[in-house]
Amino acid sequence: MNQILKPSIDKDNFIECEYCKNKLYRKTIEWELYGTKRTITLDYERCDCNNAQAYWNEYDLKKLRMLEEEKKLELMQEFSSKVEKNIKNSKMSKRNLNYKFDNFETNNSNKKVFDNLKNYSEKLVKCIEKKGLILVGNNGVGKTHLACSIANELIENGIPVIYGTLINLLAELRNSYDTENNISEMEIIKLYKNVDLLIIDDLGKEKPSEWGLEKVFTIINSRYENNLPVIITTNYNQNSLLERLSLNGEIETAKSIISRLYEMCYLVKIDDIDHRIKKKKVSNCGNNN
Repeated sequence: MNQILKPSIDKDNFIECEYCKNKLYRKTIEWELYGTKRTITLDYERCDCNNAQAYWNEYDLKKLRMLEEEKKLELMQEFSSKVEKNIKNSKMSKRNLNYKFDNFETNNSNKKVFDNLKNYSEKLVKCIEKKGLILVGNNGVGKTHLACSIANELIENGIPVIYGTLINLLAELRNSYDTENNISEMEIIKLYKNVDLLIIDDLGKEKPSEWGLEKVFTIINSRYENNLPVIITTNYNQNSLLERLSLNGEIETAKSIISRLYEMCYLVKIDDIDHRIKKKKVSNCGNNN
């Protein structure tokens, strides 16, 4: 049994206070371990003269500040590592990681939507918003840019996000059947079920099979039941989206997916011109000298 004995001082080991020349002895603690006495050597005593007390007060304050700075640095490094991990796990391309609210081009047609989505993003970061978004609009109006801007806001605040198209998601699930793949279908579905924010871009471009619709339903239904947000971007309205998803699959499953998405998400319509074509026209005009 270990028994800690009373602290003591080493009378043969001392220094003098540089202010008042008092003897300051080395402190020790004696303890017994399985019948054997051991001694732990500690620091020297602190003098209680006024000058020494003033010195030690300043020393302790500096040390406390140093420890606080070290802790801050440790937390910053830990947070930075977390953000880097979230970036890697987000499956976002370099282009998508560069999409920010700061570099989104606003105009009279999209300014209100932009402001609303920026406010929505702030609420997601603060965890006071549980609903997702369905961003509907033609090609090139900025749906992906805005969805990725929200994703990047969350990632920069340490919140995990997964982004991708339905085509990529289903391809990832199919690849899990490869015996050389080190992640199973169940593990992939669990990631998509539980990530803080899931973004599915360009929904309706694909024509999923019955197998694909079942996997999508499993993910969407789990997020629906657990109040986890989903952001969808699509060119199609509700009826057209249902038609697209049920082309090769089972219509009732497609209906269940669409029904849940429209209940768990805010519908946001973006009316604007195709910015890609606009930029191309401007570029061409600049070359006509």
